[in-house]
Amino acid sequence: MHADILELYKLNRQFDLIESAGVLHHIAEPLAGWKVLVDLLRPRGLMKIGLYSEIARQPIIDTRTFIAKNDYGSSQEAIRQCRVEIMEMPTNAYSKTPKVLNFNDFYSLSTCRDLLFHVQEYRFTLPEIETASKELDLAFIGFELQDLQVKNRFKELNPRKESLTSLSLWHQFELDHPDTFIGMYQFWVQKI
Repeated sequence: MHADILELYKLNRQFDLIESAGVLHHIAEPLAGWKVLVDLLRPRGLMKIGLYSEIARQPIIDTRTFIAKNDYGSSQEAIRQCRVEIMEMPTNAYSKTPKVLNFNDFYSLSTCRDLLFHVQEYRFTLPEIETASKELDLAFIGFELQDLQVKNRFKELNPRKESLTSLSLWHQFELDHPDTFIGMYQFWVQKI
């Protein structure tokens, strides 16, 4: 089914499981969209959410500033030219722009358009996610981490079992390790 997320309430249904990864951060009002999804979730239902990290996406933010400053368009040729110029940039301590070369999405035209030229993107911090979760009556269950070394490193620093569900501890960890959620935050919550 194809629909506007803000219109999904018209389904007049409820679900035990909802997954929304990579969608909410591209709508004008991400929290309004998240609320619509929560309203469709049954009590004790589970939800997997994927949102961009403000901290992890700093190289992308810097690159978008570079793109705007140099007035690149969004045509295929403009994107190609922009990529060439970024690849030729010298690496220096003052610019995070060359770090976008570490993103696989940089090397394909369509994914580069989404990565660097998307017309609408909202990025979150973990304190914002914690506040939104409380307002939406959601209990944070935990992150879905691709790299087990991240989880192990976090557990070494925070050995108590309940630490894994502490967004404030994860926020401090992310501040110390800004690339932790380089793809996006992917986490599970449960409706209270």
